[in-house]
Amino acid sequence: MKMKLLSILLFATTLSDTLGFASLSQATKCRSVSVASTQLSSTQAETEAERLMRKARELRAASQRAEDTLHATLIQKKTEKDAATDRIISQLFPSSGIDDLVDRLHQKRLASDMLVQIVERLHEREIAARGLEHVESSLNQDQVTFKRVAQQDDVELAKIDGIVHELIEAAEVLDKEFVEQKAKADGGKITHAEMMHWGGGKIAGILKDKLKELGREQDEQFKKRLQSFYDAANIKNHKDKEAIDGNSWRDDDTW
Repeated sequence: MKMKLLSILLFATTLSDTLGFASLSQATKCRSVSVASTQLSSTQAETEAERLMRKARELRAASQRAEDTLHATLIQKKTEKDAATDRIISQLFPSSGIDDLVDRLHQKRLASDMLVQIVERLHEREIAARGLEHVESSLNQDQVTFKRVAQQDDVELAKIDGIVHELIEAAEVLDKEFVEQKAKADGGKITHAEMMHWGGGKIAGILKDKLKELGREQDEQFKKRLQSFYDAANIKNHKDKEAIDGNSWRDDDTW
């Protein structure tokens, strides 16, 4: 009887230990699965973050390429426009006088917009020739660069100095001729097309206004550069004064 009871107790103990070990194994397995899931989620999150960062870099690079392409296109168009304008200027100047220039303008039959463009180009060239600081752009293998330039060119200056005023004076002659012809032919009536294309007898005034506008812009740019210089000088003086005041305590004889 005692042996039978002992066998039952031994079986119960063995069963309990077995169940406990199984529960422990199951718990350990669950924790392992949980840790693995957490690590996988972390890895996936890192991968998603890297993907977003890569996408952002690609978008920035694409945006920069588009901006460079736009700048390159604009610079190329500006270069071609300047070259075409310079060719016309070389066909008009130098002239042997206002009458000669008027004859050349009659032959070219330039619209008012082109004459304004000539004034703008002559102003640009004069600024560069006088050595006044300005910004120039350059294009090299689709890379656009800008630099400040201030170098006088006496040969260029001698070539273009004053000719914009000759152009305006010749335009005044053209305006007078235009008004007189319209008065005789159409009783002074000026059509919209004539106003837009030929200036309607006011081309000289248009060119003068453009030249004044360009002069004001140049003055404003000069004032801004001058103010920047003053601001930088004031900041430096202020820092120097602070440094002197900060070291004044060292003037004591005991130092």
